[in-house]
Amino acid sequence: MKIIFFILLGIIYLLLANAIDIIIVQQLFFIIGVVLVGIGSVRYLKARSSALQRLADMREASEAEITAIPHTQCTISNDFLNALLLNEHTNRLILAQREALDEALKITEIPFKKIYEVAIVEDEATIRKAKNYLISSSLLGESEEADEEETVSQLSLKLVVDHLADPIVEYIFMENSDHPIARDEEDYVEALELCEQWFQKISVIIKRHELERVPIQRWQ
Repeated sequence: MKIIFFILLGIIYLLLANAIDIIIVQQLFFIIGVVLVGIGSVRYLKARSSALQRLADMREASEAEITAIPHTQCTISNDFLNALLLNEHTNRLILAQREALDEALKITEIPFKKIYEVAIVEDEATIRKAKNYLISSSLLGESEEADEEETVSQLSLKLVVDHLADPIVEYIFMENSDHPIARDEEDYVEALELCEQWFQKISVIIKRHELERVPIQRWQ
């Protein structure tokens, strides 16, 4: 608030200096205006620098907290709010998520054997899907042809897991609803490549555990 006050007051003095014909007063008002605008600008730059440093420190702390989770493979979002991890020693898929950097990290661990489906989803359209074929029904719908739209707002992985309270889990690789990203842009290409890599990993996990689930009909 003080920053705005100094800058506005300085601008007022500069305007007064321009409006007054008396040279001495004009020069005095001009000097006062420049000094006030300068003080306001310096305060703004210091506050901005301090805020950026705090943000950098919070992101570094968030990254450290996420990487401290036992894992063998990991991907972390660019804003350091979300991460997707694999722990092949404990056979767990781990989602680490928070709404803001100053909030507590929520960790969800899913045993490999409880993952039933995985799909790549673009703007609510299921593009590719892999599932345990010993389970007949699907909660993710049928796969669709890639949308002909030239831009994409959201790209994510959706999983069906054995959890009655929250059976569908989503990890977002790219989201920009205000300014959709063109398919030929580097950000989209990189996000899609990473999303496909994790789709393949989880598909392998599902297939690896598929034979462990023997349908009841086989014993009837």
